[in-house]
Amino acid sequence: MFSAAIRDYRLIDDGDKILIGVSGGKDSLLLAWLLADVRTRAPVHYDLSAVTVDLGLGQDFSDVEKFLNSLGIPYHVEKTRIAQIVRAYPTRKTACSLCANLRRGALYTYASKVGFNKVALGHHLDDAIETLFLNMFYQGNLRCFHPRTFLSRTGVTVIRPLAYIEESDIERSARRLELPVLPSGCPVAGKTCRQTMKELTATISSIFPGVRGNLRSVLKRMWSFQGECGAGDGFETTEGS
Repeated sequence: MFSAAIRDYRLIDDGDKILIGVSGGKDSLLLAWLLADVRTRAPVHYDLSAVTVDLGLGQDFSDVEKFLNSLGIPYHVEKTRIAQIVRAYPTRKTACSLCANLRRGALYTYASKVGFNKVALGHHLDDAIETLFLNMFYQGNLRCFHPRTFLSRTGVTVIRPLAYIEESDIERSARRLELPVLPSGCPVAGKTCRQTMKELTATISSIFPGVRGNLRSVLKRMWSFQGECGAGDGFETTEGS
């Protein structure tokens, strides 16, 4: 599925300089491992580096740094005051949206400044399904992030190579590889509209086994019409997880 998404949306080209957005979660760590592994036998050459946008929550990223160094991936922690800024906003909805926008802004600005032409994020199939449901149920439209999105403002292309892969498969791989997964530093983790959509997806899946595969087909049709400069995400997505 990983190689299929790369092939279907031409996520990697020869000579790419790819920056991996790493939060310390299972998704972004597995993404780093897969990109490093594929690079050893890919028919094209590409450079890899990784960055963590430090929100200012006091997290320790030393284990993440050791892991990425073992893969031969240079690593940088971009310090920010995002947590301090977000705390000034009283409502969770406003705070979550602001946090996501600030994180993305810091990530894409760093990528553009240092000279990367692509940013790889760890959004997987379940993230895409939840984003689709959020837009359907809360905004009344059909929107979801695309596996490949060009950002004209920065000249950076965002790629999501895990877009076909279910979260449960990522969890199994993370355990098997003993990835140094960090606990979420977000104070509202598990208390969001996205968590509600995650629970809804699990309920639907218990009634209709294999529904994620069908929803993957729906998303692929949407993406074929949307194109890489499509309508955008609508609802905020989780960062590189």
